[in-house]
Amino acid sequence: MAQLDLSPLFSALADVLASGQEEIATIGAAALRRHAGSSPVSEPAVLDTNTAIENLLHDPNGLPCTTQILPVLDQLSWHYSGYDDGRISADVALKMQTVELIGALGMIFDDSCRVGLFAQTANTDYIIRTHAAEELFVQIAGEAEWMKGDELYCMRGPGVRMHHASFQPHASRTIDSALIAVWVWAGEVDYGTYSYVGTGPKTGE
Repeated sequence: MAQLDLSPLFSALADVLASGQEEIATIGAAALRRHAGSSPVSEPAVLDTNTAIENLLHDPNGLPCTTQILPVLDQLSWHYSGYDDGRISADVALKMQTVELIGALGMIFDDSCRVGLFAQTANTDYIIRTHAAEELFVQIAGEAEWMKGDELYCMRGPGVRMHHASFQPHASRTIDSALIAVWVWAGEVDYGTYSYVGTGPKTGE
């Protein structure tokens, strides 16, 4: 079997991250470029949520990097977000999928940061959470309401950048559309610091 080549995907995602000014984006883009030629460890997983994500990647409103995700979508080591270790309740976790492309548990090992893809299906409330890691999401396709800190939920589309400081509460919820985003964790990247904060009274305008 031919070795999985993630270099086109890594290059495209690095360009997405590098289009912003955040230091964490620079860290993530550098990691993607540094590992573009590395050999990934792949445990392909086609989850129940894959169909919704594949459909979303055909949306013409998505960022150009969608064309690099589609060819390898079913070869990535997807898992339901936070389900196996119980970090996220099953009623939410089974509606979301993620792959850690680079990181301590990634398809390519790196202990300096974590970079991956995250997808959330329609009509899913990924409630307010917090963690020690600094975090950046860049939405690739779809629509979702995002909030952080004391802000109200606000509907966002492709290209939005959601930057969360260490332990800053944040949340995402989808309505009619799924979403897919590239994410970066930097700083203290231990998943053990992750916790739910709750649902809160915040509503969109």
